[in-house]
Amino acid sequence: MRWKIVIPIIAVVLVAVLVIALLLIFLPGLKAAERKAIIVCSANDFYDTETEDDFNDGPDSSFEGGFGNWDFDGTANSIPLFDPVNESIFIQPSDDNLVIANFSYNWSKFQNFYEYALYNMSTKVFIDSDIPIQGEGVRIGLQWINSTGETVRLDWSNSYNSTLNNWFEINVVGFCNNETNKEITDLKLVLAAEGIFAGGGSDRMYYDDVIMDRLISVNVTNPTHPPPTSAKKDSDGFPAQALQVYWVLKNHGYTDENIFLMLYYKNDVDGIIDINASDAYPNDLIHGTEPAIIDVANDSVTATRFKQELNVSVSGSFASKVKQNDYFIIFMCDHGSNKIIGDGNATFHFEADNSWITEFEFYNLVKNIECARMMINVDSCFSGNFLNENQNIGSSWYNIPNCIMISAASNVFSWYWINSQNPDGFAGSWFFHWFWEQLNEGQTINTAFHFALNYFPSLPPPPRNVLMIQSPLMHDNIGIVNTLSFNSVPPL
Repeated sequence: MRWKIVIPIIAVVLVAVLVIALLLIFLPGLKAAERKAIIVCSANDFYDTETEDDFNDGPDSSFEGGFGNWDFDGTANSIPLFDPVNESIFIQPSDDNLVIANFSYNWSKFQNFYEYALYNMSTKVFIDSDIPIQGEGVRIGLQWINSTGETVRLDWSNSYNSTLNNWFEINVVGFCNNETNKEITDLKLVLAAEGIFAGGGSDRMYYDDVIMDRLISVNVTNPTHPPPTSAKKDSDGFPAQALQVYWVLKNHGYTDENIFLMLYYKNDVDGIIDINASDAYPNDLIHGTEPAIIDVANDSVTATRFKQELNVSVSGSFASKVKQNDYFIIFMCDHGSNKIIGDGNATFHFEADNSWITEFEFYNLVKNIECARMMINVDSCFSGNFLNENQNIGSSWYNIPNCIMISAASNVFSWYWINSQNPDGFAGSWFFHWFWEQLNEGQTINTAFHFALNYFPSLPPPPRNVLMIQSPLMHDNIGIVNTLSFNSVPPL
């Protein structure tokens, strides 16, 4: 009798197990979650930074002995003065009415001027005022001028109304391009003050140590024409950043079957990719005896292939294998532009065939990927546009409810160490390198983000105040950045 009872129970249990197994096989939404990632590095071309030594530390830069070749233009209630003790120049209002004044320096008259160069100007300022300025305050600018004397564009730094009685460094970056169809022939440097100064004649706006540098110069639409002003180097920066993300994911249990790595490192100057000069891996293409598994390399890393792998409707694409319960990471590093399609919207460049993916194309692919959770990192200039920083594509990004989105920059340039031969000893993104270092140590996304946000390079090359330029952004549609890490349950 007992056997008659036990046998049906065993049969019921076996049927239940079989049903659950079949459900797990045929209903992907019920399968155990997998962690998957696609990493794309689509370039390795960088150009050297060049300092303007004929100008820097000279009399026009340091104001030794007076105003040098700087001109002054201002309202009648503004006075240009020279401080012989500190060897700095300053603007002093004569009353508490609106002041609009600036010093200007005709760069192209006194210095070499290069088309397609990226110029960075940094200046020390001091606002001697007990009450913050009402209005724009103090700022500096790069004024691009055409052959008829018309201003084509004026790139401004951030504005400051008070420097808390301390000298403070500000800077501005501008790209000498002619994509506005108004040929740029001249450049002026501008040190400006504008606003109402409550202290009247007791207020002063000081300027000192103007430094100019020509930075990494890349013509994104055609990197070989016109020729860059300094030597092109196929360097470690982008590939190192992609490999850092790859090895961090491997450290935390991601399998090569679930990582799709697209890596452009063609013609590297020394044939190796070194993320960190002081670690145990001088070549991060291999760790010990374990090589990095690269799915798509060099000339095959194109916009067409990347779009294909992100397209869920393409059979066999990486995105088509992402299931509803999966956790998915997209990491992208390369040059970015907001000029190519002519309306300020962002593009992400591919060196192999000079192709690109626009933020519109990227969004339209990503929005169709159904998964439990997604983190997108875009590491390029103007990457904030990809994450809707300027609302260029309406509220679309905010309609992806399962997504955490992080960019290296807002609608401006982002910065890289191009190799590990620098004071900080690593190659890669000034922001994302430290973001992923912190994630690797078990920190939450939010902690990692703010650590990297507040990172300042040791003895940095220009731009000297990177945080005022690239402005990393984060948007969390899920509400878990304070808890999500590689150690959380479920893990990153």
